[in-house]
Amino acid sequence: MATLRYGMADAKPHLFRRLWLRLLATAGIAAAVLLSWWLRIDQARAPSEIATTGFGETIDLGRSLFTPEALQLRRSPDQPDQLVLTASVENVTGKTQNAVFGSPEHPPLLTMGENPLAPPEIVLIRDDAPLYELQPRIPEKIALVWTLAAPWQPQTVEIAFSRQTFKLRDNLYGQASWLVFVPEARMTAEPEAAP
Repeated sequence: MATLRYGMADAKPHLFRRLWLRLLATAGIAAAVLLSWWLRIDQARAPSEIATTGFGETIDLGRSLFTPEALQLRRSPDQPDQLVLTASVENVTGKTQNAVFGSPEHPPLLTMGENPLAPPEIVLIRDDAPLYELQPRIPEKIALVWTLAAPWQPQTVEIAFSRQTFKLRDNLYGQASWLVFVPEARMTAEPEAAP
């Protein structure tokens, strides 16, 4: 009987030790998986660096592709100075879009120094009419016009572009939806005098 007792007492520490080691290994693996998952989510949520772009480079804005072509300063003796960004824009969705820059409207943001300007007026170059809607897969030449409050002082400006993300099945209704805006690109330029 004494031998049996000794054998069971000896078996218990091995069993508890094995369970304890397996529990620690499982906790370590779970912690590593959760940490890598969190780092991926954090990286996707806030990209560390916003890409820089220039004239002639296409920018994906979600609903449309936008290609800036030139930034000019318009001066007129009887009107305030204006900065005009000419560009080509193409609706890449399958239907007519009345929100080319997303909904709510999120046009490019022009900043002089630390001061962002009010949203621009967006017009079609072919007839100077406001851009109300854009047909699918038909590129249009447009102009974004920012009216300046004070006479122009030569300086470099920055233009920030945002992309609206698309989700095929949203979490609320399980339908296709355009969701939040994320910074896509930025461009620095010095306006040229308009002819």
